[in-house]
Amino acid sequence: MTSRAATSYPGPEWLDTGGELVWRTAFGAWQVEARLPVDGGSCLGLTELTVGLVDGASKEAVRETDGLPAGLLRQIPLAEIKAQARAVLAQRAGQELTGPWPVPSRCRTDIDYALLVAELAHTRASGTTAPQQELADRLRISKAAMSTRIKRATDLGLWDGNQLTPGAVALLVEWKNEQKE
Repeated sequence: MTSRAATSYPGPEWLDTGGELVWRTAFGAWQVEARLPVDGGSCLGLTELTVGLVDGASKEAVRETDGLPAGLLRQIPLAEIKAQARAVLAQRAGQELTGPWPVPSRCRTDIDYALLVAELAHTRASGTTAPQQELADRLRISKAAMSTRIKRATDLGLWDGNQLTPGAVALLVEWKNEQKE
């Protein structure tokens, strides 16, 4: 934890300490906390999961469930936690892109790939659990084709695996200016 003041994000479940995002919720008598370290504006993924009794919970609650119930562990929405973490980071960085971006049906030029990854960033920031699949479905292409396009955008230096690169942002700004003319 850092000494920086914590910031709350969309609802009581998220806490942003600057160096990590913390997701907290209660399931009955059990408190669940997930920690996701942040490095350079991107989430490193879920690294720690803590389950304990909610403050003030009785030991009788533990006896009733015979300790930590397996059903509780199955209820923890790990994919949603990771997706929401991406949305929190986009909000924190002020990088939530306005969208949707007009993604062409085929990607041939650098700007086509920049538009694709801008829409991918927008989709990720929305908190969806499967942004690549969702975008592939919208474009009516296979997930494999989407992965190939994203890899090409990465090779072109437009996407770093988590966010748009400065080169992609420059292309998109230029493209937007051309659209205004």
